[in-house]
Parts: sequence; C-alpha cells; structure tokens
Amino acid sequence: MVIDHINIYLGNVLHLPLWVSLLGRFVAPLFIFFIIEGFYYTHSRQKYFLRLFVGGVLMYGINLLSNILMNNTTNPYTKQFDVFYLFQGQNIFMTLALVLLWIWILDTMIVNHLHIARYTMLIIALVVIMPFIIISEGGPYELVMGLIFYLFRGNFKRISMGVTIFSILLFVHALMTYFGQVEVGSLYQTLTFDDEYMMITVLPFIYLYNGQRGGNGQKWQKNLFYYFYPIHLIIIYILSNIF
Repeated sequence: MVIDHINIYLGNVLHLPLWVSLLGRFVAPLFIFFIIEGFYYTHSRQKYFLRLFVGGVLMYGINLLSNILMNNTTNPYTKQFDVFYLFQGQNIFMTLALVLLWIWILDTMIVNHLHIARYTMLIIALVVIMPFIIISEGGPYELVMGLIFYLFRGNFKRISMGVTIFSILLFVHALMTYFGQVEVGSLYQTLTFDDEYMMITVLPFIYLYNGQRGGNGQKWQKNLFYYFYPIHLIIIYILSNIF
C-alpha cells in the first residue's frame, strides 16, 4: 500500500518504472476480504462500521485541507474550480465502510425472514448506497470483490474462480481500451494504467489465511491501521508538495 501511494504521488520524482503500479493491486481486495471476515467475527457490526466511517470522514477532511493548501481544486480540463477535485485523494476507509454497509444490508435480507415492506426498504437502501460506492476509491471493483468473498466465504475454490473470472474480464477491458481507442499510449502503458486485473494476485494471500487473528490481541495492534493510514498519507502529501 505504501509503495503504491508513493508511486502515485512521487513516482515521477523518483523515476519509478510503470510496472510498480502492478505491485499493490492485491492490497484493496485483501482489505475487503478481511472486512468480510470481520463482519462475522466482530462483537459489534455497528461499531465496526462507525470506526471505518469516521475514518473515512477524517480522510475527507485531510484531503480537503491538503487540496486547499496545495491549490489542487481546479479541473485540469475546464481550468475552473471543481468540488470533486476539492475532495480528491486516497480514502480506502470510506470504501471499506460503504462496502461493509452494503454487505450488511444484503446479509440482513438473505438471513432474515422480513416483511415485504422492510424488504423493499432494504432494496431501496442498497440502490441509494450504490452511487456512493461507485464514486469512492476503487468502489466498483471492491464491491464485486466483496460480493465474491461474501457469497463464497470459506470456499477458496469458488473464491478463486470468482476472482479469476473477474480479473480476466478486467484484463479484456484493458485490451479493448488499447485496441479500441486512439492515442492511449503503448500496450505496456495501458496495462500498467488500467491495471485492476492484477487483483488476481490477492489469491495467494487468501490461500495462506488460516482463519486466526494475527498478533496477540493487544488493542494497539487492532487500531494500528486506523492511525497508520492517515499519517503515512499526510507525510506523502507533504513530500509531494515539496517536490
């Protein structure tokens, strides 16, 4: 993850090769995998969601401040202020929170015998949340991964098939982008830019998962990522502005 973020913001300065972007494509799917695992293991799904959601709101604030201070609020095409660019930046917290909420609602519909009125309300909730997932960081891809990990949980063979098929479709899409459009660069440039097909590299890590919690259960280990994620991005944002 750190390498991926360094590549995004400092890759040109460090003259990193284009293939570096491929190295981190397993990270977000692995986060999603453990979000689904956490969905079943957590003592409170509500607190689990709120931790991620609050982290997402915090990251929006950090991105907002960073873009204002660095004057990254102008659309490079229209040369005008764009509110979307005001909040641009990394925010996997919000993606994880929204995917968790979507899966939670879906699970409620599948597991429980609901009255038609509540069932309808939950379907509406799924539809309402969908656009927010689509515009979140990697949202469409991670939602598909979340569905695969949720529906096939505990069955590595089916998870492998689902992830492989999805990755092949994304690879075909990348090829279609290259062969179907003009001035998109070389095939190498296209495949290292439209590179979500490399999410297939998450499979070895899932295979090695033994279903046990890592570490010794201390609170700092549980909360480490919640602190590390924003801190390392703040440092990278500052370095990006300096260089």
